[in-house]
Amino acid sequence: MNLYLIRHAESYGNIKGKIISTTDFELTEKGIAQAQRLGKKICSELNKTPLSAYCSPLARAGQTLTEILRSIGRENTEITETDLLKEMDLGSLEGMTWEERKQKYPEIDLDKKLSLLLAPGGESYNDVKNRCKMFAETCLEKEDNEKNVIIVSHGITLRILTNTLLNRPDEDVNFLNWTENTSLTELFRDKESHTYQLVRLNDYSHLNELKTAGYEKWGLFAERDYWIK
Repeated sequence: MNLYLIRHAESYGNIKGKIISTTDFELTEKGIAQAQRLGKKICSELNKTPLSAYCSPLARAGQTLTEILRSIGRENTEITETDLLKEMDLGSLEGMTWEERKQKYPEIDLDKKLSLLLAPGGESYNDVKNRCKMFAETCLEKEDNEKNVIIVSHGITLRILTNTLLNRPDEDVNFLNWTENTSLTELFRDKESHTYQLVRLNDYSHLNELKTAGYEKWGLFAERDYWIK
């Protein structure tokens, strides 16, 4: 079984320059184009295999998944929405600019210290990790090994889900870069052991002119290659 872990496409929240987690936003026109572009990228891999589809209940995730399925000709695929895939609730950080967060909460580092994160008035790293474990146990474990699974979620949650499924130490999540909009991380599940292997990580090669401006400067922060344990 192959898992396709996908961050939602660009939403109106992404272009505000503020920290957004649980606030609901729909996709921009550019975001719709990003999702369609990703669908075309993975169409040949998915259009002849049994398929399951999961997403966060937030609009930006559901819209992204719908556009992907339409692009691969699988629009009749049943979509399972689950709160387990929602973005980490960032509490008092919600709606702040990144500079405001730095000034008011200098001890919080969403990049390099995610494993230590406890959002004021929101969730902790362990809260989201437990959600990810529950998703794996209640949803993924029941999936047939002959299926492929698409999962559309959010930046922080996907970093934690990836690290959790790979059974890596918590501190390793700090070496996972921010995922670009509609970037693809693929995991393969071994049929016998039900353990996961990393196939590709944060692949956004399909975006080209649809990339987020400046992403390579602010998104790729990791000081160590995550592939190297």
